[in-house]
Amino acid sequence: MWKKARWDEIRTNLLPFLLASGYSEDDLSWVPISGLTGQNITEPIGDVCSWYSGPPLIEVLDSLPVETRNPNGPLRIPVLDKMKETNRVVIHGKIEQGTVSLGDKLAVAPNGTPT
Repeated sequence: MWKKARWDEIRTNLLPFLLASGYSEDDLSWVPISGLTGQNITEPIGDVCSWYSGPPLIEVLDSLPVETRNPNGPLRIPVLDKMKETNRVVIHGKIEQGTVSLGDKLAVAPNGTPT
């Protein structure tokens, strides 16, 4: 059995950090899971954790609102990774807003390096 006392201890100790990091309690969803056994990730947890009656993690993630993207807004591509090759740097990112077309001239912020 999963112990509610341990669950309460984790929440009690983690909540002040999350609130201090800028989250509000409305931003948070608390879901007990086991990464080791996969319990309560895709299927409800059942008898193992009788004190938890909420949905499994995948249902919680599927219910989160999706941010809208504006294809006509200013281009925003957060850098996810970079690799140095012999004489160049390759930067990986994901377009979060705006549109890129073949031939567009771009610059890397904050120093304005052309790409």
